[in-house]
Amino acid sequence: MVDLPKVDRKVLTTGQFSKLFADVTGETAITHMIFFIAAVVIAMGVVAVLSVNIQSLTGATHSESKVLSDQIRTDITIINDPEIVPYDSFGKRYTFYAKNTGSSELNTEFITVLVDGMLIEPADMQVSIIDGDVLWRPGNVLVVNVTMSLSLGPGDHRVMIAAENGKSGYMSFKTRT
Repeated sequence: MVDLPKVDRKVLTTGQFSKLFADVTGETAITHMIFFIAAVVIAMGVVAVLSVNIQSLTGATHSESKVLSDQIRTDITIINDPEIVPYDSFGKRYTFYAKNTGSSELNTEFITVLVDGMLIEPADMQVSIIDGDVLWRPGNVLVVNVTMSLSLGPGDHRVMIAAENGKSGYMSFKTRT
């Protein structure tokens, strides 16, 4: 039989093993806990800021898509004869006819009219629907009477009728007087 050299073998008991790796004062554990709590608080702050921004972007995108959808479904065509626009010289009033050729209903209270780039004030404008309806439905014709302090001079002019969502119809016309 072969003699083996004697080796000093100490067996560590559980108590000795835990003492070897244990931090007597517990400072490491407390430091780790503080860093963990700080990381959680910072993460919650980042989530709160990002969620507010995402909600804001989502709301803006929804509003913008609704406006764009309304504009796509809206179309206005001015159906006057550009050579003969009705003019009442006594009342100094021009009459324009516009047809809702889109697929959405429009509110006549929010119609904007420009003649030669000048905004016509609501007091100088009378709007009515030929069918007598309250809403300007697709296919209906809108009568727009515009009272002007001075008659338009002879030559080329332009009228624009716009809906509340910004969609508009244009027509160039001529006056002889």
